[in-house]
Amino acid sequence: MPDEEIVSLYWQRDERALAETERAYGALCRGLAKRILKNAEDAEECVSDAYLRLWQRIPPERPDSLGSYLTRIVRNLCLDRLRHENAAKRGGRAVTVSLDELSSVTGGSDAESGLMAEELGRAVGRFLRTQSETARAVFLRRYYFFDTRTEIARRYEISAAQVSVLLSRTRRRLRIYLQKEGLL
Repeated sequence: MPDEEIVSLYWQRDERALAETERAYGALCRGLAKRILKNAEDAEECVSDAYLRLWQRIPPERPDSLGSYLTRIVRNLCLDRLRHENAAKRGGRAVTVSLDELSSVTGGSDAESGLMAEELGRAVGRFLRTQSETARAVFLRRYYFFDTRTEIARRYEISAAQVSVLLSRTRRRLRIYLQKEGLL
């Protein structure tokens, strides 16, 4: 079922919306949550919480891309859980390393608060639209979906070293872009 029809079900408060959402995006959401949390039960709980949050937010919101909207909710819930529970103790070290890599570009915790984080997110989106499809995809797999370099290399049939170089160059270009935008 297309996203528009699923969103319409939410607007009608039809519980079939949840079943259709699960059918369309359940595997994606669980995969993302498991990569971040490294725990199947916690991942399942975050996905369930995301469905509840989606039910609460639609209406009044009407997302253009239900999949993007939902994965952002799942990702944020998982990251909140990691912040709440000690990430290193829970096996979330790969996520912590990934976020540390990116914070070296964005300026760390100051850039992660409130309106600055929203503007920074929009600027990163604008920047990524100017990059090659491969650079954009690798960047998102690493810093949004938290794939390891090895997983990314396998997915795009390149070496892990090439992934590292591509990420390094993209982060350097991002830093320059953010400086020009006045965000760093």
